[in-house]
Amino acid sequence: MNLKISTKRHCIETEVKGQYNRAVSKYFKASGENEKKDLENRIDLLHHAIETLDFSSLRSRYPDLRGDSSAEICLFRDNAGAIGITINGEEIETTNPN
Repeated sequence: MNLKISTKRHCIETEVKGQYNRAVSKYFKASGENEKKDLENRIDLLHHAIETLDFSSLRSRYPDLRGDSSAEICLFRDNAGAIGITINGEEIETTNPN
């Protein structure tokens, strides 16, 4: 699953948390099994990102994640289950290099 993350008005952390809250709210209103399954996957990905990513480090290393950016940001889970981020199609390093 790939999720588009807009950093036009907010930094990546604020947008990820906002998408998480909206997905949880939609989940409890959803009626179809397919819709619920999609929302479960979305919620799981966003929750994992909130729990594991060092947003402060990411913002300091990648200006497009700070907000006020029109870059195309995508959040995804790789084959090993780790969270990944692309900026304009290029995968970035999500672990702290220190």
